[in-house]
Amino acid sequence: MNDALAYVTALAAGVLLGLVGRALLRSRVRLTWTEAVLAGVVGSVAGVLVTAFRADHGGSAPIIALRVALAVTVVVLLVMERWKSARMTPRAGVEELIRAGESAQVEFKSSARFNRHTGTRDEKIERVIAKTVAAFLNAEGGVLLIGVTDDGEVCGLADDYVLMKAPDNDRFELWMRDMLVASIGATETARVGVEFETVRDAVVCVVRVPAARRPVFLRPTKGDAAPVFVVRIGNSTRELAVDQTLSYCVDRWGRSALRSGAR
Repeated sequence: MNDALAYVTALAAGVLLGLVGRALLRSRVRLTWTEAVLAGVVGSVAGVLVTAFRADHGGSAPIIALRVALAVTVVVLLVMERWKSARMTPRAGVEELIRAGESAQVEFKSSARFNRHTGTRDEKIERVIAKTVAAFLNAEGGVLLIGVTDDGEVCGLADDYVLMKAPDNDRFELWMRDMLVASIGATETARVGVEFETVRDAVVCVVRVPAARRPVFLRPTKGDAAPVFVVRIGNSTRELAVDQTLSYCVDRWGRSALRSGAR
C-alpha cells in the first residue's frame, strides 16, 4: 500500500513539475502536455533521490530536493525540445532530398536573387526566399535548396554569384543572413543553418530551418500594409489572413506565445 501511495505521489508531483516547467519556459518549448509530464516525472525521481540521499546521511532538505526536481525538469524539457526540433528537420543528403522531390519540408529554388528572364537582380525573388524560410519556421521546419529547379535539375549558384562583390560561398552566406535578418529578424533566424554542397559539379546552398518556438512574421515591404504571416501547407507556402493567423498561432503556440510573437 505504501509503495502504491509513493508511486501515485511521485506521478502527481511529476504532473505538477511538468506543468510548472512548461509554464516557466513558455514559448521556448513546443512539447505536448504528455511530454511535459514525462519530464516532470524524471524531475520528481531526481527529487526523491536527493531526499533519500539526505535521509541516509542524517539530514533533511525538502527545499533543496524541490529545487533539484524543478531544475532537472527544466533541463529535460529543453533537451527534449532540442531533440524534437532536430528530428523534425530533414537531415538527408542533398542528392537524396532532390530525388525525393519537394514536400512539406523540402523546397527547391533555382536562385535567390537572379531573375533568369530579365538577367538582373529581382527583389521579388529575394522576398520569396524569405517567405519560404518564414513558412518553415512557422510549421515543422524544413530544408530549402537554392540552386535546384522545381523539377530537380541542379543549376547551382553561378547566376547569383554574378551579383556578389566576391563570387564565393562566404559572401553568399553573408548576404543571405543579412537578408533574413532584415526580412524576419535576428532572433527568429539565429538557428537557421546555411551550408554549401557541391552536387553534380555545381554548388548548392542548403538552408536548414528548424521549427520556431513562437510565431514569426515577415516585416512589411513597400507593397505590404502590415507584417505578413506565412506557413508551410503541403508543398506550398501560404499567406494567412488575420483571422486565420490568430487561430493558427493560438492552436500551435498558445495565447502567451502569440503575444510574444506580436512584439
